[in-house]
Amino acid sequence: MDKKTQIINAALKVFAIQGLEKGKIADIAKVAGIGKGTVYEYFKSKNEIFTAIEQLFVTNTISQIESLMSSNKSPTEKMGEIVRANVNMHEVMGDTILIISEMWAQHSRGQWHGHKKSIFAEMYKNYHKAVIDILAEGIISGEFRQMNKNGVAALLLAFIDGMIWQSLIFKDNKKYNQRINDAIEAFMRGIKK
Repeated sequence: MDKKTQIINAALKVFAIQGLEKGKIADIAKVAGIGKGTVYEYFKSKNEIFTAIEQLFVTNTISQIESLMSSNKSPTEKMGEIVRANVNMHEVMGDTILIISEMWAQHSRGQWHGHKKSIFAEMYKNYHKAVIDILAEGIISGEFRQMNKNGVAALLLAFIDGMIWQSLIFKDNKKYNQRINDAIEAFMRGIKK
């Protein structure tokens, strides 16, 4: 692993525990097993590290969406995969999901008040388009019923975000997983022909 990636991974660990505001460059260096000066060779500030983490997360997410969309999977399989991958993100990311949630909140604040255009907005646009495309594929193939694709895509993204927040609040995986299974089943029943 190169030093830049090592620093980003260490920053994720530090920020997940301490938060964006309290996490310090010295803590990141310690977790990365390098000197504080080495961190500054790659990043001029904590804000640059935040931006690198955000960019990495968004780039990886968009890449996963593109990969799924270019696969030969059926619309039903694609829809199931896009939902499951997102609502179970906490299982893959562990407590680093907390930092992504914090970044999401900061971007929302910046976008709302007009001081910063959110990189997450681009990710949401990609997700929204992918869901609409999957729904359209499913309608054409006869797997899904006719529907307002734009409205259903908006509802699905809100559902995914809501489930991610619930996973962070309720740490009972058994109850959470049952809720997820029930919700996905209800959603799929609603769009199936």
